[in-house]
Amino acid sequence: MTKPSTAALALTVGLLAPGLLATTASAATSPTTVCTLDRATGTTFDSRPEIANGYAAHYNAPTGRVAFMQPDTLGYYRAMTMRVDGTDVRAVDAGSLTIPRKHQGSPAWHPSGRYLIFTVEKQAWSGRRLFGIPDYEAIPGYGRHDDLWIATPDGRNARMLIDEPNTKDQGILIPVFSPDGKHVAWSDRQPGGMYELKVADFDSLPVPHLANVRTYRPGGAAYYETGSFTSDGAHLTYTSDQDTHSFWQSQIYLLDLATGRDTRLTTGTYYDEHPVVDPTPTGDWIVYMSTQGVTRTPGHLLLGTDWYAMRLDGTGTKRLTTMNVPHGPENDGGLQVAGRISPGPTPNLIFGDVQNSLVRQTGSTKRI
Repeated sequence: MTKPSTAALALTVGLLAPGLLATTASAATSPTTVCTLDRATGTTFDSRPEIANGYAAHYNAPTGRVAFMQPDTLGYYRAMTMRVDGTDVRAVDAGSLTIPRKHQGSPAWHPSGRYLIFTVEKQAWSGRRLFGIPDYEAIPGYGRHDDLWIATPDGRNARMLIDEPNTKDQGILIPVFSPDGKHVAWSDRQPGGMYELKVADFDSLPVPHLANVRTYRPGGAAYYETGSFTSDGAHLTYTSDQDTHSFWQSQIYLLDLATGRDTRLTTGTYYDEHPVVDPTPTGDWIVYMSTQGVTRTPGHLLLGTDWYAMRLDGTGTKRLTTMNVPHGPENDGGLQVAGRISPGPTPNLIFGDVQNSLVRQTGSTKRI
């Protein structure tokens, strides 16, 4: 599942990275800058929150904006966008008469900035309120009771791309575009709690739609969660328990979309999840979260997670953060769960999810 709450993570190369507010307007609107992750030696955290209880941040260079999701006053998560400096916050559905005002999640930009895809809770479904959250089972990231939608950033042109069966087990999780914008991938929850990876062709004419949907279950019946496409669009990273048969021991894999063959990239029985590709001058790297090397926070049953990075073939693994190491510079004394990341507007900046409660699904967006 996704880990709601976002943090900005600044990867440094020998020296600390400049602050997020120092980003110039030209940098925020220029084409995506190739990341220096391959040379990164450490991270720095800015303790001041960027977005209170916001997460799933995804930066888009052509618009210079960040998409994310955040609860409204009723407790429903809404798809939002803002400038990189945190100003001009807008709800995607503000200009729409068709997008249900229920849980909306995992907003992902088309590379052009013309569209956002995101999950939307079914209008016809309602469930329990837990921890102050309405329709708790439909929280974005649980992959239940939701459909896949697409909209222009102002919400004026919006339509459903996939209408899932309205059952307790089915729904959509983490949709992503390929770097060229010609394909969409997502995780599709099936009856009985199993999952499949789906990849489809995307066409904007005559109206945005999907075609030629392919299904992948490389390890048979198992949990499959979308990661991201590689830079050339030929492979997809994903998380699965296909070998360990335990979600809490999920591993990272690379899927060849042409052959359907999978390659396991992580080893052991650590809980690894959320593999996102980050291009660098020396090739693609993958940033992911893991329980490897973490210390259990007193009073918490679950382990926190930290970010690691590795090359596309699984080599060169290095730890990026120490949020769950006692007395570490990024340790705030509480549980911290790293999640998905998004490359930012400068070479030494990525955005990432940091959550402080998996049960209540709470956290915050920080400059790090």
